[in-house]
Amino acid sequence: MMLNHFRTALRTIWKQRATNAINITGLAAGMTSAILIFLWITNELTYDNYHPDANRIYRITLNVPKIKWTLEAAPLPLVGPIRTTLPGVEAVTCLQPGIGATFHIGDEFFTEKRTAYVDSAWFTIFHYDFIKGNPRSFFNSPHSLILTAGTAKKYFGQKDPIGRTLRIDTVDYAVAGIVKENPANSSFQFDVLIPQDDLMTSPQHREYEMSWNYNYQIYLKIRPGARLDNIAAAITDIQSRNTDSRYGAIYSLIALKDIHFETDLSSSSNSIIHAKRSTVNIFSILGIFLLVIACINYVNLTTARASLRAKEVGIRKIIGAGKNSLFLQFITESLFISTLALIITIAAVTLLLPAFRNLTDKQFPTPFTNPLTWAIIGITLLTATALNGIYPALLLSGFTPLNVLRGAAVMKFKDVFLRKGLVVLQFTFSIILIIGTIVIQRQLGYVQHTNPGYNRSQVFAVSIPDTSTTRIKRQLLEQTSIAGVAIANQSIISVTNANTGSADWDGHDTSFRPKVSMLSADEDYLKTMQLQMNQGRWFDAGTPQDKHNFVLNETAVKLFNLRQPILGQQMRFQRDTGIIIGVVKDFHFASLHEKIQPLIIRNRDYGRNIYFIRTRPGQTTRALAAARTLATRYASSKPFNYTFLDEQFDNLYKADKKISTLILVFSAVAILISCLGLFALAAFTAQQRIKEIGIRKVLGATVPNIIALLSRDFVRLVLLSILIATPIAAWAMHNWLENFAYHIPLTAGIFIAGGVLALLIAVFTVSTQSLKAATSNPVKNLRVD
Repeated sequence: MMLNHFRTALRTIWKQRATNAINITGLAAGMTSAILIFLWITNELTYDNYHPDANRIYRITLNVPKIKWTLEAAPLPLVGPIRTTLPGVEAVTCLQPGIGATFHIGDEFFTEKRTAYVDSAWFTIFHYDFIKGNPRSFFNSPHSLILTAGTAKKYFGQKDPIGRTLRIDTVDYAVAGIVKENPANSSFQFDVLIPQDDLMTSPQHREYEMSWNYNYQIYLKIRPGARLDNIAAAITDIQSRNTDSRYGAIYSLIALKDIHFETDLSSSSNSIIHAKRSTVNIFSILGIFLLVIACINYVNLTTARASLRAKEVGIRKIIGAGKNSLFLQFITESLFISTLALIITIAAVTLLLPAFRNLTDKQFPTPFTNPLTWAIIGITLLTATALNGIYPALLLSGFTPLNVLRGAAVMKFKDVFLRKGLVVLQFTFSIILIIGTIVIQRQLGYVQHTNPGYNRSQVFAVSIPDTSTTRIKRQLLEQTSIAGVAIANQSIISVTNANTGSADWDGHDTSFRPKVSMLSADEDYLKTMQLQMNQGRWFDAGTPQDKHNFVLNETAVKLFNLRQPILGQQMRFQRDTGIIIGVVKDFHFASLHEKIQPLIIRNRDYGRNIYFIRTRPGQTTRALAAARTLATRYASSKPFNYTFLDEQFDNLYKADKKISTLILVFSAVAILISCLGLFALAAFTAQQRIKEIGIRKVLGATVPNIIALLSRDFVRLVLLSILIATPIAAWAMHNWLENFAYHIPLTAGIFIAGGVLALLIAVFTVSTQSLKAATSNPVKNLRVD
């Protein structure tokens, strides 16, 4: 029986190969997109699940409600008391992300940015696959390294790396272990691990590390049954007994599996990749949309063509075929088509996966070696078969044979209504995606072209760790390729240094302790970065007192509620006292996701000595060469690293651009699938009305009349889709734009543009078939039996 069903299904599919080709193409496109999206979603939702005790691992989080601070950092001295006094904690370990390790090999320098210091309990909590070496030998010496397999191969090729050394500054570090790279969905993507004891080798470093500064991430493995709130309260008590508790610091615990979606941190080490659950939800809906849109094509075309199979069903029933047998026959056809689409899908996923990895910047493992991938594929296949098969099978197997053979209409009004409803649903999804794409692209364009309050063009930054800043700066300015040089302690693109509680001014209510960003910059910073003063002046190299004076931004002036006149008022900040000499116009020193914060600028303590060099037009290469020469002369033991401010700016919105590109790609797929279905329905409608078209042409109807006649119903459906999609898209895009402190307005023009674009696409798709029918020979059409 089943063999007969398969033979009949194959014969039917071949007979209707044009329609089924559209079905299979649409299904394959939808299933390919859905599987890729679900792979990405699965990767996001399973972060850090691979650790054996992931459900019992937590990280300490510091909360300071008075100043609304939330930090992932905690002091190192907490580790000892937690380990010895809290029975609910089975193990405790700490990590300090490094700023990078620079290996000195011969005359060359190689910088590994993804480095971290870990203590001796790290591998008892977190799982690593050791290829060579072991944790014991790693912790035997503070000057040891663990490398990932890829990093080891980069430096040692095929040689055994164990015991070989890499020099950092003047110290040789021995390779004690090689581990596999952590999975793509791991929060700990470090290529180099160094024992935390290395930071304790000098008395000065040890004193700093053992102070109650927030330098570490501390992770706990909790015993089964232990209460998290009691443990967090005990840690808070340890802190309050050892430090000044006037700020009301409170500790809490966050589960390891939730860290990836932690988005409320006041500042972060950037060592862990964070994401938003809302993004995962958006793509979950998008994946379902694409699969449903693809399945709608099948349902629509199958029900539309039901009348063509009515006599077949009637004869089968008369000769004894039962309803169950017919239902199974049509389900078999649906499964056959879905399987063909799935074969194409597997091939497409294999071909597209490398590009998808690059697009998402996620190193997914080969999907078809993962049982989870096959589970996704199996669920997708069953879903597609169910959506595609059940209703058409019930419809086709439910025909009354005598009515069919008498020529009665087999399609009921509710079936036609359902088909139109599915077309509306299909285009509603597509229009929402079109509008979403327009809004996202416009917002990113707004971000790129909004004046941030400074000029980042043709400026690169280079760090030269030498105290002779005046001499180096003078020599840089002697270069004809360099237009300006300024020194600061961090980039204007992202000012991350902040302080709470140390700012004081005349008339200050001491209970008000705002969080203030701070920047150290020299006297040429204003000119080089092309900032604008609101009032007063910038720092002057000829005024020694300016080393103690301050420049505020406009937001700080408003927040502090300073009395007039502002200039000349005394101010105290970080144990230094001076006067306010100027107010600089607000500029964006973070992404447009965040509101401009109060900023205090000083002319001292540059710290890292970052030189910001503005080049003359067309002279960038020469300016870089000059900077390289000076950096090599004054810091020969350090590599020459530079970054352009344009690149730093683009990195602020890297994640947004990825999301934008993904939505653009999948929106295009959704529109393509919708158009395939509309194309096939238009072709079928034109075929059904071929005699009517012939009669109308004989009676004088023109080609535009015929095209309008055949397109009218489809245009009405698309217009209805626009009416439904517009408020939904407006709500969704309003919520998305709320992620930006500064964003475009949702104007009517955006929704009109989205609706018109969808309408033009639909009209073009339908018109291709309408034109073909309108220009056919009416005499030939009227001869059709």
